[in-house]
Amino acid sequence: MKTPIRLEVRPPRNGWQQRVEEAGLIWHGAGGEPYWTEDRNLVFTLEAAEVLEAAANELHAMCLSACDEIASRGWWDRLAIPEAAIGMVQTSWMVRNPSLYGRFDLAWDGSGTPKLLEYNADTPTSLLEAAVIQWQWLEDVAAQSDQLNSLHEALVERWALFPEQTIHFACKWDHLEDRQTIAYLAETAEQAGKSVELMDVGEIGFSEGGRFTDMNERPIERIFKLYPWEWMAEEPFFAEIGQERARFTEPAWKMMLSNKGILPILWELNPGHPLLLPASYSQTGLGNVDRWVEKPFFGREGSGVSIQSRGPFHSPPPLPSQDGPMVYQQHARLFEAGGQHIVWGLWMVGDECRGLSARGDNSPITGNFSRFLPHRIEG
Repeated sequence: MKTPIRLEVRPPRNGWQQRVEEAGLIWHGAGGEPYWTEDRNLVFTLEAAEVLEAAANELHAMCLSACDEIASRGWWDRLAIPEAAIGMVQTSWMVRNPSLYGRFDLAWDGSGTPKLLEYNADTPTSLLEAAVIQWQWLEDVAAQSDQLNSLHEALVERWALFPEQTIHFACKWDHLEDRQTIAYLAETAEQAGKSVELMDVGEIGFSEGGRFTDMNERPIERIFKLYPWEWMAEEPFFAEIGQERARFTEPAWKMMLSNKGILPILWELNPGHPLLLPASYSQTGLGNVDRWVEKPFFGREGSGVSIQSRGPFHSPPPLPSQDGPMVYQQHARLFEAGGQHIVWGLWMVGDECRGLSARGDNSPITGNFSRFLPHRIEG
């Protein structure tokens, strides 16, 4: 019987740095530490890949159902959604402003059922690596294998849902990874027949006529912003969004899913569900679990996350974070291989899982020094 998931070691491709840079991945490591990983990869059986794919599709449906409950019951305070944003989020959900993509982070060691760690529903990065770079790697080193990856085609198809001809893409321009991500998304929009403009979030203007504009004073018809909604809520122009709400992608309703406050709600609505971990807004709410994880609502790259235990356990010290209230979730063991603790990223385009990626970290808390490991599926 084949092992569902295993680590494979192989020699790096000759000239791989140039190969990935030509494909758009400019930042692939720093200080001698790799980010993009060439000397090892994950190997899945088809059945194992299908388990993760099915889990993501079921979790996504569960999340959409949770949005209905949040909106109808007014659970905005549970998600720390600012009062000024509630009406916008609710309207965005009621009219179902279209979304583009998101990424679930799952824990699974190859046995039992995967477990939801969190849903990066608003501003997930590592998209270029997942969609393009690991596919290029597969074609170069294991063309006879397959990959859970139709991300590129799905994104191009998805842009057809947006009627606007010109799409602006904005991020914090000094963040290289964010620039890589919006540049790639702009490429997929161009392949869908759109015209694109890239800009810094700080260059977004607002006209006397009540329209958001770019640096050339042109009205913005549609803008993809790789900039979290909770940050947007702190911007001076947030009060002006109002009727312009529908021009933003990801849509405002993603605020209900993009922070970890959704985890206790999912558990409350689906108690005991095999894809979920017990989660609460207080440690006592977890009951007598032996080990749990404390997470800030809005933390990224592992900031503020710590692992707690009733028995002996050495947790890495949490990175500093001031990202809102905390969520408490039962600890789940990650897949471990080659000294790495690996989190599975399952990529949703619209309402369908279209990709798989893996990030490994020396620590059981996945941080900003994690490595991206490509995967292949063997028959």
